[in-house]
Amino acid sequence: MRLFWVDLLKVLAIFGVIILHVSASLLVPFETSKEWWIGNIYDSLSRWCVPLFVMVSGAVVLPGVEKQPLGQFLLVRVIRILIPFLVWSGIYFLYRIHFKEDDLTLSQFFPMLLSEPIYYHLWFIYMLVVLYLFAPPAGVFLNQAPEKYTWYLIALWFFWASLLPILDKPLENELYFFPSMDDYSPLKLSGYFLLGYMLKDQRIQSKRQFFIVVLVFLIGGAVTIIGTFLMSHDRGEFSPFFYKYFSITVVAMTLSLFLMVKGVFHTHKETTDDGKEQIRMNSPKFLQKLGMSVFGIYLIHALVLELLRDGRLGFIIDHTSVFGVAISPAAGIPVFAASIFIFSLIPVFILSYIPMVRKMVA
Repeated sequence: MRLFWVDLLKVLAIFGVIILHVSASLLVPFETSKEWWIGNIYDSLSRWCVPLFVMVSGAVVLPGVEKQPLGQFLLVRVIRILIPFLVWSGIYFLYRIHFKEDDLTLSQFFPMLLSEPIYYHLWFIYMLVVLYLFAPPAGVFLNQAPEKYTWYLIALWFFWASLLPILDKPLENELYFFPSMDDYSPLKLSGYFLLGYMLKDQRIQSKRQFFIVVLVFLIGGAVTIIGTFLMSHDRGEFSPFFYKYFSITVVAMTLSLFLMVKGVFHTHKETTDDGKEQIRMNSPKFLQKLGMSVFGIYLIHALVLELLRDGRLGFIIDHTSVFGVAISPAAGIPVFAASIFIFSLIPVFILSYIPMVRKMVA
């Protein structure tokens, strides 16, 4: 069963990830230039990408997970992720040795795999595996506990991950209570996992509500853009505080975008001839295929980005030029991102039709 809003959110999220990676190169070092502002605007307005992925995962994975046999759930969800993860970790490892000329040996592969991501974007897979391992007991809790306890956990997460850093970083207070946990840790992103479950059935009921949600997204984006500039300008170097995936502004953008898409592309329930209620599968076939390709696109897009940027495919596409034609970064960033998306999608499509290798991308 493919839900329209789920597939659409996944496609939006992967494109947001690509925009984020394309625009990041303009942000460091900090300078008050037109190019820096362009990079800041694009990057700020795409910070919701990873949290949105986590919310969609929570909305899809957590419902009914307590009814599935534990072994079956782990086999289907975790093993399905680990196979392409191991394959692409190996590919990126060899890429680093032969093309980036990193001083690595094959004997370092597995020790490195256990200690750090082989390539920068693969951190997401580690986080996703942990959330999936966490899903079965979480599903039991969500099914049996009153909703107020789930919202209590979410409130604690928001206070811990979003509010406390305001006191610890911008105000430069040393808080003993502040968690010294990595910004990409599964625990710090787990709130989005629960939020996806709790908001999966929520729907905007009026134009007024929709307007408020759109306004929240725009305010969150504007504060991220301006706040990043002000903090960077004050410190004389790029400050990513507002870019954190659990900053208040990113939380606001993520939740509002989730609700916006659900409000416009809500999947309705209908009653069958025998009186049973079912969810109508109204996701178009092409969007279904895109949604199923998102994981593969995520795995391959970092490699495609560098192949296009470095001209290893026989031509160059980056944020300043397309096939040798100069282009402004304002237009170049989305063009470069779209090119990465397309050139990543093509091999994923092809591999998905080859039985022996389709598990590399699915």
